[in-house]
Amino acid sequence: MNNKKIELFKDNELKIYSKRKRTLEECKLPSDILIPVNDKLIKTIKTSEDAAKHAIENYGDRDLQNHISNALNSNKEFKALRNKVPSKTPKELSDYQRKYDRYDYEIKDKADKKIKEVGTLLPNGQELFHGGKLIDTEENNELTLSSPLSTTFDPVIANIEAIHKGKAYDEGELNINIITNKSSKVKCFPFRHKGTNFGHEKEVLISSDAKLVVKDKKKISETTVYKYENGKEMKKVVPVYITKIDMS
Repeated sequence: MNNKKIELFKDNELKIYSKRKRTLEECKLPSDILIPVNDKLIKTIKTSEDAAKHAIENYGDRDLQNHISNALNSNKEFKALRNKVPSKTPKELSDYQRKYDRYDYEIKDKADKKIKEVGTLLPNGQELFHGGKLIDTEENNELTLSSPLSTTFDPVIANIEAIHKGKAYDEGELNINIITNKSSKVKCFPFRHKGTNFGHEKEVLISSDAKLVVKDKKKISETTVYKYENGKEMKKVVPVYITKIDMS
């Protein structure tokens, strides 16, 4: 049986409100005065693109992170996907998470082999996020993965990753990729998101040989990014993009 797409926003939209102080009439306890309440509706997040835009505009947003965590907790398709892989994370994949180094090819090769051995197929149409410039991102440009690719269900994590350690500074852009599976036969490993040190990353590791094709790259804003090197802070303004990529 094919794995079914995991929907995190369909029939489960996230409403974002401005906040205001409580009135005395709204307080049941004296301490309630310290807890703000929802005021005016600012936006409604219904799609992965909505979520990516919100993550970029609201670094580290807890409302969106909690929404996705709660959605995964109650999602039967995610549970079914997890049931297709070992409940205990294999050592090779745990090492990849804990000790990741882009130049450590031994760790990457061992992880890749293990995904192909114990992984499962990603549901057709599944959308995942990746932070950073994957390809020379112009329309129809292609890339075939030669090593595992870290993706996430959470655009907040992707945005943090895109900025981490001066990545956006070095790349000259801040890029959040929305990767859509198009019947790819490559294996993936969806990590547990509860009870582990890295569970908050909501990571799905994709094996090598997946083909990525850029379908759309949209500039949504500009932002200032930073890099710290030799005790000095460097900063510059870079464009912010959402890039849509098909994976086969």
